[in-house]
Amino acid sequence: MELTPALLCTKCGSVRNGRETCSQCGAALHSPQQESVTHSNEPLLSTDRSFISSESQEPLTTHRTDSSAESSSDLATLSPDQRDQTEALHGIPPSGPVNESDDSDLFPIHHPIFWGRGRTLFGIFIVNTFFTLLTLGLYSFWGRVRIRQFLSSQTSFAHTRFSYHGTPQELLKGWSKAFLVFGLPYAFLSLVPLIWDQIPTWIPNALAGTMALCFIPVAVVGSHRYRLSRTSLGTIRFSFRGQVKEYTKIWVLGSVLTLLTAGIYYPYFENARRKFLIAHTYFGNRRFTYSGTGSGLLRIYVTSLAFIMIILFTLIGISAGPDGLSLLAQWPSDGWRDLFLNSLFITGLLTLLLPWFYLQVAKQRYQWNHSDFGDAHFHFSASTWNLMELRITNFLMLILTFGLAWPWVQVRNFQFLYYHLSLQGPLDFQRIEQEALDASPTGEELAGYFDAGFDLG
Repeated sequence: MELTPALLCTKCGSVRNGRETCSQCGAALHSPQQESVTHSNEPLLSTDRSFISSESQEPLTTHRTDSSAESSSDLATLSPDQRDQTEALHGIPPSGPVNESDDSDLFPIHHPIFWGRGRTLFGIFIVNTFFTLLTLGLYSFWGRVRIRQFLSSQTSFAHTRFSYHGTPQELLKGWSKAFLVFGLPYAFLSLVPLIWDQIPTWIPNALAGTMALCFIPVAVVGSHRYRLSRTSLGTIRFSFRGQVKEYTKIWVLGSVLTLLTAGIYYPYFENARRKFLIAHTYFGNRRFTYSGTGSGLLRIYVTSLAFIMIILFTLIGISAGPDGLSLLAQWPSDGWRDLFLNSLFITGLLTLLLPWFYLQVAKQRYQWNHSDFGDAHFHFSASTWNLMELRITNFLMLILTFGLAWPWVQVRNFQFLYYHLSLQGPLDFQRIEQEALDASPTGEELAGYFDAGFDLG
């Protein structure tokens, strides 16, 4: 059955069904003009990531057409009751004041997108490996820059691509300085026990360890400063403005308290480092902020520890069954009962990976969800199962291909991060101005020695 649309009297504003003239004033009735629908070649932003196939991340705005403007002018002549009745019948959005609590719906949800493919990165990886072996490692600086340029150029955010501006010459120069400052003294201390037998081994080892602990803050801050200063989104560069002295205080105090408290203080230490590095990160003249607390991270660690204890007690209960541990000692056994218990025990051992995966994804989720850029808030939605599926699959890919699947693993890692990461809230890029600061690559190479680099990702 086809419904007959309601008709509107433009003279008195009455709404009638099934008649051609108004019963009150006798004027002709007609259907109200509707807003035309325009089609765009660019897909709309969807919060469901499965529908995203391009870079379309512009705010969703409703453009008023001439016909919609005419409808609005017609409704303006009606009384409040008649206007509400007409809006209800024809599905026209209410013309009254909008509740301020719905302002958040006006802002889009921005998702980073990674466009790179594993086979392209594989080509770069093969060339880098060949020339690095051919030049006895010298080409590794050029290879590293090529990979970073590829990964950055294939990442977009809000219709804009990232860029990496570092050069191989900078990395080579930074490596040379780091080798003179740290590499040679560390190598000398390592050779002392071989040169002088009368010197106790623990003395040079203690000195080398102390030197490493002193240089780690320099490496972390220097690496962070250099990588951000060489990264840009569009024409605006990132920068890091934290000082080594401040981070050293956090590092020394946190390390000492962690040792004195048998690891209990570590979540507070980790949170303090994260807060320092994010709070001193800028995009142009706009800074990032972090509101996480050590107690919040501590709850995550306690939950993970409780999960481990439950699994361990369950395994002990399985192993100390009616016949005790002798069943496990006889594995493999001819009896189905023994095989079942042993299989159950091995499965329980594998479940010990669950608390580790939970800890990793819960920390990422907590740290991202407490990070902001201006009035926009980061949101990370990955679950423990999502991370477990990614890591186990990546591990099997690397094992089965003897490491050749590394490019595809990297692409999968980026796609996983950007799939679950979003930035929700207003972004006024027009007011962001360039305030990039230069940085030395020495800290970048020191981080390579310690493997202590820190990235927002």
